Amino acid sequence: MPHPVTFSAKPITKALSLAVFLWLANGIQAFAWSGVCLDTTQRVGAAEGLPRHMLSSIAITESGRTDPKTKAKVAWPWTVTSGGAGQYFPTKAAAIAEVKRLQRAGVRNIDVGCMQINLKYHPDAFASLAEAFDPETNVRYASRFLKDLKQAWNSWSEAIQHYHSADATRGRAYEKRVVLNHQDLTSSLAHAPTPVQKGKTFATPERTRVAPRSLRVANNDVTQQRRNAARAEAEAWRQRKLDEYLAHRAALRDG
Repeated sequence: MPHPVTFSAKPITKALSLAVFLWLANGIQAFAWSGVCLDTTQRVGAAEGLPRHMLSSIAITESGRTDPKTKAKVAWPWTVTSGGAGQYFPTKAAAIAEVKRLQRAGVRNIDVGCMQINLKYHPDAFASLAEAFDPETNVRYASRFLKDLKQAWNSWSEAIQHYHSADATRGRAYEKRVVLNHQDLTSSLAHAPTPVQKGKTFATPERTRVAPRSLRVANNDVTQQRRNAARAEAEAWRQRKLDEYLAHRAALRDG
């Protein structure tokens, strides 16, 4: 009579423990990163003087997903899109690995991060993929690009449309999605003002009030020189990016 076959529970237990650990680790990471895009867009948008919640609404439109716990719509920092629906990866490393896989396959039209910056049309936006997926760097680049578009078109509505596409029909459809997300976001925030009316366009935010003179840091020559240098550098950067965008748009129109 053959001996009964027995299986050691030890390897199975180790494998199961590892699987549970990885599942919990990914879950914890996902929870920790679920609000980082919107936290960053709210802070950067306010600092850059963009219309209230506009940057966050675009982020939700670009990389939005439904939080399985809260059922709220959140922008996801590890989103990769190429020729279809966006893919939401659990970690930054996984998102970078996917972009590298696509690039090895010859794919160049790839959107990445909170604001879904296209690596083909913005090849000089980031020094590395790690930087591209950094929420702060990704959002700040999008903010500067939107300000360049606003300067070119003299309208936040037009800037939003051209952020997505130079095609007028696609741009208008995109703006409608952004406006809807803006309404949802505005009404869901406890500190938000009265929800915007349907179809309302984005307006320039109110001028930030200046602190009392006694609280302001005294101006001096060194501070002023640094400000002037930073302002000149920023203006030169914006002009280069604007020239690149307008050249690209002209090429699309002529082609």
